[in-house]
Amino acid sequence: MNKNLHHYLNHHLAGSLGAVRLIEHLIDTVDEPEARDFFVQLKVEVEEDQELLKGLLTSAGMDTSTSIHIAGEIAGRVGFLQFMWEGFEPRGLGLFEGLEILALGIQGKRLLWLALSEIEFLIPEWRDVDFARLEREALSQRNNVERWRIEAARDTLRFERAV
Repeated sequence: MNKNLHHYLNHHLAGSLGAVRLIEHLIDTVDEPEARDFFVQLKVEVEEDQELLKGLLTSAGMDTSTSIHIAGEIAGRVGFLQFMWEGFEPRGLGLFEGLEILALGIQGKRLLWLALSEIEFLIPEWRDVDFARLEREALSQRNNVERWRIEAARDTLRFERAV
């Protein structure tokens, strides 16, 4: 077993737990039905990715790391407190920053799939996993989150000069 690979996969799994929590708050916060529908679907897709990561770990003879998950859970909660402090309502800085963190996390997932595509030949159980498709899906997810992040930037960071 490769300890680095084990930790890497578990770190991404832990990060996805924080992403799901963040997406759940986005679903409850956004006021546009189109955005809410997108985040509901994104939550389903991230949860599917979690199951895939668990399957990759298992098929490679590795387990999920409880300590890494607990650390990820704590980090996710602490980070979320910052978003709440800044205001996680529409046009709040917390919402904008939460979308930014989510976009960065999805980009990280995209890079995960790219990295795994480079080593899949070493793990016979992974040869049927379409890492290229997963990378394209992550790119699409990130681009869609980016759309909502830019809209939030316009609402949140608007600057008006005092006359």
